[in-house]
Amino acid sequence: MVEAHTVDSRTVSRTASLPVGLSLCQLYFGFAMALTLVFGFLCSPNMFEYDISMVRVLLLMAGGTVTMWLMSQRARSARAVGALTALVGAGLAMIDHAAFGAMDVLTTYIGQAGTTAICIMEYAGAIAVAAYLVFSPQAKRVLCKAPDLAPGATEGHSWDKPLRERIRTRTFWRDLMIYFVSFSMLGHWAEMLFCQLIVAGVFMGDYDPSNAMLWSQWLFPFTAEGAAAVMIVVVLHPAARWLTKKTGGRMWLAVLLSFLLNAAVCTCIDFTTGMVANQDFSLWDYRALPFNFMGQVCLQNSMVYSIAATLIVWVFYPLMDKALRRMPRGVANAIAFGLLGMYLFLAMLYFFDIVAVFGGWQI
Repeated sequence: MVEAHTVDSRTVSRTASLPVGLSLCQLYFGFAMALTLVFGFLCSPNMFEYDISMVRVLLLMAGGTVTMWLMSQRARSARAVGALTALVGAGLAMIDHAAFGAMDVLTTYIGQAGTTAICIMEYAGAIAVAAYLVFSPQAKRVLCKAPDLAPGATEGHSWDKPLRERIRTRTFWRDLMIYFVSFSMLGHWAEMLFCQLIVAGVFMGDYDPSNAMLWSQWLFPFTAEGAAAVMIVVVLHPAARWLTKKTGGRMWLAVLLSFLLNAAVCTCIDFTTGMVANQDFSLWDYRALPFNFMGQVCLQNSMVYSIAATLIVWVFYPLMDKALRRMPRGVANAIAFGLLGMYLFLAMLYFFDIVAVFGGWQI
């Protein structure tokens, strides 16, 4: 009876509603992140500079998302993460407002007094949230769960299990989100490197040095590369393992067949992306290159993408997956939520350009 009572008490502590103070902290982070997303939606990418403002909003989105998740888990690390997010965010905001005039546009609409009032509420709210999380006995009592340091190797995303079983676990979808967001960023930087190699004469083709999306907005997510990473996890890597078995362990043959499959899949993704987003050839134009098809794909680029995909399938993805499986679940979950928070803002900023839709309307 004593053991049952102990288990029930733990269950209640995890599922009971948060006290008013912690609920207000969640409301603060939720409201601040909502305003940030609205700002990203209303702001043209060309107006948003990569300065302290970007650091501030990414910190808020990542730290706020992780904090709210940790609070829902009653984790004691929510106190430190939340307090640091609030205080560092407020400090960066103060610098941004004072030194870089981040609120100048808002001042033109609501006046200096209104802008000052908003700034004071922002700073006061951050200080109040940080003070409550650090010093409140109630916060210490409720947010008391120890960090989840158990490795995630037994949660169902092992390669030895069929895909139909792996997709039923939250771990599989968490890892898939990490790969999608990470490779969306890495794909952008890989594209920049590819253009530099064109300049060096390693590859054929042209590039646009004035393309701000590529050269200035270096956090612009390349969703095609993110989708390719998902395809690698779900299709290409399992296919490579299947080919290894079917070829009797002859690695050279398995890698060759895997490369041909990767080439077909990467070319299809590139062509589909081009037909959807590049029909006017504003993003790329391969019509002058040999062995191109409709100007959207060409042999040179397909081979480069296929080699990269094959390296990811056989080398980099296994290493990343192994690292995630050895990583404590709590750390991996925090990374996933942090990346999700940042990606939400970047998606709002870059994929919903309301200024362009409404013909130059500026806020």
